Amino acid sequence: MLTNSTNRRRFLRQGTTFGLGAALVAAGASRATAQIPDSDLALVTDGDIAILQFLAAAEALENDLWQQYTELSQGNVAYQQSLERIDQSLIAYINQDRRDELSHNVLINAVLESIGQLRGKSLTVDVSSFMVVPPPNVTGIAQTPRITNLQTLNVDTSWFNRYRSAQNPDLPPAPGATAQFVTITGQPTIPLSNGESAASIQLSAHCAAFHFAAIEQGGASLYNGLLDAMISPLARAIVASIGPTEVYHFVAFHKSLENLPAFSANGLSFPGIRQNPTLGQAIMPAPCTFIDATLPLCSVIRPRSDANSGPLAAASGLAASGLFAGNPGFVSAAVDLATAAETAITKQTAQLRAFAASI
Repeated sequence: MLTNSTNRRRFLRQGTTFGLGAALVAAGASRATAQIPDSDLALVTDGDIAILQFLAAAEALENDLWQQYTELSQGNVAYQQSLERIDQSLIAYINQDRRDELSHNVLINAVLESIGQLRGKSLTVDVSSFMVVPPPNVTGIAQTPRITNLQTLNVDTSWFNRYRSAQNPDLPPAPGATAQFVTITGQPTIPLSNGESAASIQLSAHCAAFHFAAIEQGGASLYNGLLDAMISPLARAIVASIGPTEVYHFVAFHKSLENLPAFSANGLSFPGIRQNPTLGQAIMPAPCTFIDATLPLCSVIRPRSDANSGPLAAASGLAASGLFAGNPGFVSAAVDLATAAETAITKQTAQLRAFAASI
């Protein structure tokens, strides 16, 4: 893993701004400072802070990628039509998701600012200096540098099979738990030029539909697993309340694939889920192994282990997907924040176990 203390310090600056969310950050911080009792802020541990800082960065990058999808779904007619061929609701889902991820970032940073004011130090997370990736010069997307790169992605589709089976990567053996439903490698999920063919744009939309769900199932697993490590009531409330909204998002985008038409282009083929209701409508998590393989199967979020869905797993998985292509500084900084969060998870989980044993 890459580590770079200079890059990490660039994340931790006073006066957080991240593009279009700057005004909301200021408003959120003001409200939090005025209303959160010092007694609640004082209970937030250093470990809680490290985890919240990683989540603030994670929500900022989500806001960044969803902003790109929002701009194109609203401003590029060909892309809009391609998304609507999959599900008429996709554009609304994209816009609502971007709104939600921005709100998560704003809230977490506002809480961090309030804690920082109590401690006399800056704790907020600023990603503005990592907005360096030029978007494609295509109708609909603002020519503003971004954190994320949607132009050549390896999209994880393993969750599609996993949630329809008893597979759980947290418990061995888990044959097929990471098998891809469709192998999407090095593909754009947005149009790259105004001269693209209709088939090329439709291929990007099909890849994007799986990327939408993949991002949100990752967030659902991340927040779920972090609950085990949060100590203060305020930090637990944040993780416990934001996490289920990630599940909401996952379900919405998961269901949108129920209408996916069969499509093939450039050597990549998508099965017609629309023509297979048994497969398409199976969006509820099938009961799977949980806690121990000897126990009865149970319908749960999976994975949720730190090894498979914790901060380092999330950061390395996103980097491997190509989401940060052309932005090595962000990868380094994200790994630093993830490493600090992992240290906090190890320490605080042990503390909670010791406390439970002492009761």
